[in-house]
Amino acid sequence: MQDHVQRSGEQPTPSCDIAADDIPVNGHKPGKAVTASVYRAKIAGHSRVVTVSWSRDLLSHSFAVSVTGVDGAATECRIDLRPWQFWRRSGSRRVELAGTAPATVRVLWDLRRARFGAGLPEPREGYYVAVEGAGEVVLVVGDMRKDALRRAAPCAPAATEAVPVARREHVFGRRRFAAKARFHDQGAVHNISIECGGGGEGGDADMEMTIDIDGEEVVQVKHLQWKFRGNQSVTFSRAKVEVYWDVHDWLFSAGMRPALFIFRPIVLSSASAPAGGMVVLDESPPVATGFCLYLYAWKLE
Repeated sequence: MQDHVQRSGEQPTPSCDIAADDIPVNGHKPGKAVTASVYRAKIAGHSRVVTVSWSRDLLSHSFAVSVTGVDGAATECRIDLRPWQFWRRSGSRRVELAGTAPATVRVLWDLRRARFGAGLPEPREGYYVAVEGAGEVVLVVGDMRKDALRRAAPCAPAATEAVPVARREHVFGRRRFAAKARFHDQGAVHNISIECGGGGEGGDADMEMTIDIDGEEVVQVKHLQWKFRGNQSVTFSRAKVEVYWDVHDWLFSAGMRPALFIFRPIVLSSASAPAGGMVVLDESPPVATGFCLYLYAWKLE
C-alpha cells in the first residue's frame, strides 16, 4: 500500500471525466439492481456522451441508451424486456438528438440469446447493443460485435472508437458487499469485497472497514466513525488504483442510504498492459486516467 491519506469530513474529489451525479440512472430505487456505463463518442463530427444502463426487478429487465451533446441536449431510447414480450428482444429504434448540433441516432440490439447472472441486471454473454450515427457504428456493447456490424451494414465501424469514461453500479448487503467489476471496459473482471462492522469490544461504537480486491486486502480503516471519508492509493497484481470512500450516510443518516466507493485506475508507465488491464510498474511518474468506477453500497436492515 502506498500514499495512505484519510480525511474526515471532506468529500472525496477524484479527477474523473464524468461525475457520479452526471450519469443517468435508469429508474433506480433502493433494492433495484442497476448498472450504467458511460462512453465518449464522436457522432456526426461532435463529441457526445453515450450512457448504456441496465436495470432489473422481479418481473423484467430493461436497458436504456442515452446520448447527450456538449450543449446538454439529450435523447434516450429505453426498452423493457418482459418475459412475455419476445419480439422486444431484437430490434432497432431511431431517436433524434436536438440542440445546437442535431443528429439522428439509431440504437440496435439483440438479446434473444442473452444470458444473465443470478440477480444481475446486465447480460454476461450472448448479446449486443449498438449505436449508429451519421453512417458509422460508434459503439458496440456485448460479445456479439460481428453480428452487430453485420446488422448495421452498410454502416462501417467509426474511425475513432468510443472511449469508456465511467461506470456506476449498486450493491446490497448487511455487513459485506461484493461486486464483480472492471476498472475499465478493456480490463479484466475483478472481485471487490467491502466489509463493515463493529470492531473489538467497542461494538458499533468502534467501527471498522476493509476493502479487498481479488482476495487481497488493500484498505483497512479503523475508527470508521472518525474516518468516514478518505482515500488511499493501493497496488495489487502489478496495478495501481486510487480508492475513495464516503460512508457518512451509513453511520449518521436515517433511513436506507448508500455509501459511495470510487475506484480510479492510475497508469504507471507506457509499457504494455498486463492481463489485469493496468500498466506494468516502472520508474515513470504515475498518470491518473479519466475513468472512474462508482460503487454504491446499500445497507439492508
